[in-house]
Amino acid sequence: MGTRGHGSIHPVAREVAIERRAVLRAMGLGAAGLALGGVGALAGCGGDDDRRDGRGTTTTTRPARPAASVAAYDPDTPYWEQGAFAPVPDESTVTDLRVTGTIPSELSGLYVRNGSNSTTGRSPHWFMGDGMVHGMRIEDGRATWYRNRYVHTTLYDQGIEFADAGVPGGDISQSNVAIVQHAGRLLTLGEVGFPYELLTADLTTVGPYDFGGRLDTWMTAHPKIDPATGRMHFFGYGFMDPLLTYHVADADGRLVHSTPIDIPVATMIHDFAVTDRDVIFWIGPVLFGVEGSVPGFPYGWDPEGGPTRVGVMPLDGDGSQMRWVDMDPSFVFHGTNAHREGDDVVLHLNQLDSAFGPDGDLVPSRLHEWRIGTGGDALTLRREQLNDVDMDLPMIDRRHTGTEVRHAWYVTTDDTGDYGFEFAGTLHRDMRTGREQVWDPGPHERAGEVFFVAGGRGEGEGWLLTFAYDRTTDTSALAILDAQDVAAGPVARVHLPVRVPFGFHGLWVPESDL
Repeated sequence: MGTRGHGSIHPVAREVAIERRAVLRAMGLGAAGLALGGVGALAGCGGDDDRRDGRGTTTTTRPARPAASVAAYDPDTPYWEQGAFAPVPDESTVTDLRVTGTIPSELSGLYVRNGSNSTTGRSPHWFMGDGMVHGMRIEDGRATWYRNRYVHTTLYDQGIEFADAGVPGGDISQSNVAIVQHAGRLLTLGEVGFPYELLTADLTTVGPYDFGGRLDTWMTAHPKIDPATGRMHFFGYGFMDPLLTYHVADADGRLVHSTPIDIPVATMIHDFAVTDRDVIFWIGPVLFGVEGSVPGFPYGWDPEGGPTRVGVMPLDGDGSQMRWVDMDPSFVFHGTNAHREGDDVVLHLNQLDSAFGPDGDLVPSRLHEWRIGTGGDALTLRREQLNDVDMDLPMIDRRHTGTEVRHAWYVTTDDTGDYGFEFAGTLHRDMRTGREQVWDPGPHERAGEVFFVAGGRGEGEGWLLTFAYDRTTDTSALAILDAQDVAAGPVARVHLPVRVPFGFHGLWVPESDL
């Protein structure tokens, strides 16, 4: 078997007592892979032309440019193997970076984003490639370097295909979804297994991290850091008991609380939410062991086989305190934020009618508000759709996680053009007034998830960072937008001589934390 990099398994690696394929056969899954990429079903959106759209939305669109150098979209090839989704073949280090516009002088830190990047260029699904991080270092308003590096997981270093890797969990993860910094550690996250630690200096992989041996479940991709206490709240789910476990790490990074939560079936749970006193989980009928429309995926949509429900328990509480309320079948990959209004927990999230399309394609998701009444003997739930825009991958000013926010940003998507499903642009929503404005770069530039970087003391005052792909050159740039004026388009672009594939979730590490 071929090896890459170090060629050895990190000491944290869990010994596998039973060969994984045998486990999957026993559960009726054959060799189905368990590497679940993070965004799930996404939905879908400066220029020279401002226009006012209906529903209080301001959009800026760049005039179309020819894309003569770009290969035509092939409908017979999976979307994740071509165009802006296609994996890049090489790791790169670039220090001579061209900038158009002006980088805000107060920006100083590291922007880094995770994503799926198959070493062979082929994979069963977009969600199931090896983890690769893309980082841009900015110092006092100057872009000094760009690096993309594979996350040196055990699978990557040993050249092991996921289906041949043994029981998932521990170090058996592609760590390809998200990234978080907490208590001085920069961690990449997947859907299964432990996180992997990176060095901020050059994105080198240190190895898997298990909180000093205290973490014994999976850690998923969307931890929430309480801005008031510095405590990190997260969870892991699985296909064997415990099916769901809630964890808390204190501000110093010590895992101080773990509690199982009883759920009736093994189901995929990608995200959750917190308020300043609540933990909120939602589960939908994407069930383990159900044959679905995503090739090689061990979870499938089965609205008759399991409940769709939302539950609330106390922050730092015990799993036995969880209360649930059922609802009609639906699914949610990503929540925007949650907050308390008296006895109500108010939750904003992107809701889908089902998790996957008939061919494993991504399904439109729409912004909803859920109001969970907690004052009575039983929970109540009211749901309202807030707009008709195809969008997902929400972002807020994380200094206000768990409290009411006025500003939120989303990635819009598009499946109506000549290149199949794609990310498109950036939507800013005023959650108080409902007013929306959009940066739509046009058909030949496409932007991914944005990350908010504070540039002022007020909520939502700052900048948005995202990698944007230019199909006319087959290269990418770091686009920087004014968070309060996205329709004006980027204030700066840091141009790269390489392409950054569409990916999942990113992070800004300020200078003080490097």
